Parts: sequence; C-alpha cells; structure tokens
Amino acid sequence: MQAIEFVSKAHDGVVDLPSEYQGWNGKNVRVILQEAVNEAANRKAQFKAATIFTRGYRFNRDAANER
Repeated sequence: MQAIEFVSKAHDGVVDLPSEYQGWNGKNVRVILQEAVNEAANRKAQFKAATIFTRGYRFNRDAANER
C-alpha cells in the first residue's frame, strides 16, 4: 500500500487533492482525517527559573581557568 500526506481544506464534505496527486482520481483510497494544529502554539515553556544560592561562595579565577 502506498501512502501520501498533504494538507488540504475540507469544504462541503469534499477534500481536494493537490495537483501533484491528481493521478489518484478514481482509485479506491483509505482516508484518515486529522485536524492540522499549530504545534508552536501548543508547546508549553519547558524552562523554569532556577534559584542558585551563592552566599559564602568564593570564586577563584585561577582555579577556574585551569580547567
């Protein structure tokens, strides 16, 4: 079985085939409809603020540059 995927707009119970798939006209096909949603709008922020306690921390520039 060959499968293709494309985005189209359903209207009046009809889904139009893009011009590059017009050879599929008249063939028996299996249709699965899935609503196209904007994935960027559905993403939630993954990063949460981090709190770092630095009281009493002494930075040693020479030790850091040795690494």
